[in-house]
Amino acid sequence: MAAAASCAYAQKAGDAELNQAYQALERKDYDSAITLFRASLGKQPGNAGAHKDLAYTLLKAGENAEARDEFEAALKLSPNDETAALEYAFLAYETGKRVEALRLFDGLRQTGSPATRATAEKAFENIDKPLQEGIARWQQALANAANPNDITMFSACQELARLAEERDQLALAAGQYEICWKLKPQNSELLLALARVWRELGRMEEARSALLAASRSAQARTAELAREQMDARYPYPYEFENALKLDPQNTALRRELAFLCLAMHKDTEAVAQFQRLLAIAPRDEVARKQLDALLRPATEPVARTGAAAATDAKAMGEKSLALGYLRDAVKYLQQAQEQNPDDSEVMLKLGSAYNQSKDDAEALVWFNRARHAHDPVIAAEAAKAYHNLNGDAQPVTTAWTLPMYSSRWGDLFSYGQVKRTVPLPWMKKANSLVSLYVSARFMGDVKSSMDAHVPDPQYLSESSFIFGVGAASKTWHRLTGWAEAGEAVQYLPFRHDVGAAIPDYRGGLNFAKGFGHLLGSTRSGLFYETTADAIYVSRFDKDWLFYSQQRAGRTFALGEGASLQTLFNVNLVHDIKNQYWAETLELGPGIKLHLPLMPPNVYFSADFLRGVYLDNQYNPRRPNYNDIRVSLWYAITK
Repeated sequence: MAAAASCAYAQKAGDAELNQAYQALERKDYDSAITLFRASLGKQPGNAGAHKDLAYTLLKAGENAEARDEFEAALKLSPNDETAALEYAFLAYETGKRVEALRLFDGLRQTGSPATRATAEKAFENIDKPLQEGIARWQQALANAANPNDITMFSACQELARLAEERDQLALAAGQYEICWKLKPQNSELLLALARVWRELGRMEEARSALLAASRSAQARTAELAREQMDARYPYPYEFENALKLDPQNTALRRELAFLCLAMHKDTEAVAQFQRLLAIAPRDEVARKQLDALLRPATEPVARTGAAAATDAKAMGEKSLALGYLRDAVKYLQQAQEQNPDDSEVMLKLGSAYNQSKDDAEALVWFNRARHAHDPVIAAEAAKAYHNLNGDAQPVTTAWTLPMYSSRWGDLFSYGQVKRTVPLPWMKKANSLVSLYVSARFMGDVKSSMDAHVPDPQYLSESSFIFGVGAASKTWHRLTGWAEAGEAVQYLPFRHDVGAAIPDYRGGLNFAKGFGHLLGSTRSGLFYETTADAIYVSRFDKDWLFYSQQRAGRTFALGEGASLQTLFNVNLVHDIKNQYWAETLELGPGIKLHLPLMPPNVYFSADFLRGVYLDNQYNPRRPNYNDIRVSLWYAITK
């Protein structure tokens, strides 16, 4: 009914995209509806009703954070919409914006309609009471601690700060975070917490100092998050000094201030900073050489022009580019290029700075100059950037491997593929829709290679290298199609059930989507993943196989690149010829683990499954089975 009314409104408003969005919503085509709602809102951003309906559609698609933002937009346009306010408050709490949720529930329980007041009051109490009790408990624990050590003090203060921040007791939270920072200054994530709370308290200078110190942290993730929150301009020298008062052991921060003083011709201040830097990091050879040059006797003057001046400008340009201060980066890099016109690295950086500034014409000029550099690394990087910016399709190499042990078969399997795209320069439009590639696959197992003298061996894999050419469509709404033709070459000389080399044709469709806090998320929470494949394989009697994998559970963020998932699997396999081995249902728990030393695209998994054959005609085995599968997934794209 609501959708019909909204559709009527859309027709009345004459908005074609909005009308189509509601029609897609009636069909439960949520992806199309979301796209159409956004197209409509691009034309009429002040339509509070469309923002609200888009939010509900995003909720159905599992995009809770985006739904929260749309409810917020609707609420700003229609401040008296209590339904939008409640929805926004609940989603804000679920997605980590708990202070905002608490404030909004507090306001609604006092000013809303009776029904809204009752709902808000209950929600407020459910959130506030545990926070209030937790704060009192940790304050009492700190008061009763006779001789607390640094570890127990830090844990107690950090928990108290977290609870106080969630309850909007910002002064208490700030004080506890400050204690934590004094106890563990190596934990730079605390700087982000301090900046967040100080900003809420209106202590803007201190917040900027904390963000500046965090942006030069050795912890990459912390530095990235801090840079995203900083002003677009480059920091002033006094802001570096304030940040160093907060984090005096930050070598990157002090080194940058030293070079900034040098670029501003403040040699005395530069000397002082280099000396303090060397006291902290005595092996910093760059700082030592620069200090020696600055302290050289007057009879050996150091020219401030030419290579030295270019080095100063280049260093400042690189720093500005790394931090996203694009105007400063262009200015300093232009100075460095004028002072040393043959520096190909400066040309490459200038291309990047102009590219990020959306000045692609100028970026192409500098990338073109840099790709003719004598340094092969710079030339290759510049050539890649030039071709990408110019719209020239470039070859891409992807590789993946999946070694896996199965207790059901008592065997170790390995699957893998290396694929290289082959763009056609004269078919730019085709390259944007379909990618052609050459491929080498491997499919094998350990047991098959040990069955040379077994009278009737049971081969558990294809035991082949498969070389082929193929085509893959661009992903559309998370759906990808592909097809390959090639030759499967056996690597077992004693295997005679198939030919040594046989034609191999395969292809299919793949769909994959995840919701919630997926593996690698920086925050813990629930998740759901679905994967579906339809695969044609000629050597399996020209059969089509259909795979459906559903996984749901909880992700635990373990800090600095580590995360763990506990999950439940539902795996279904079906084929169009109803062969018993391709008709199975598997259920069971599992885990996935990513450790800090692992690259982002690597994870370990273990699944404990109970399976059942869905069609037991011609099945020589038991109808049910148990399987423990342990695997390691690795993928890379270059």
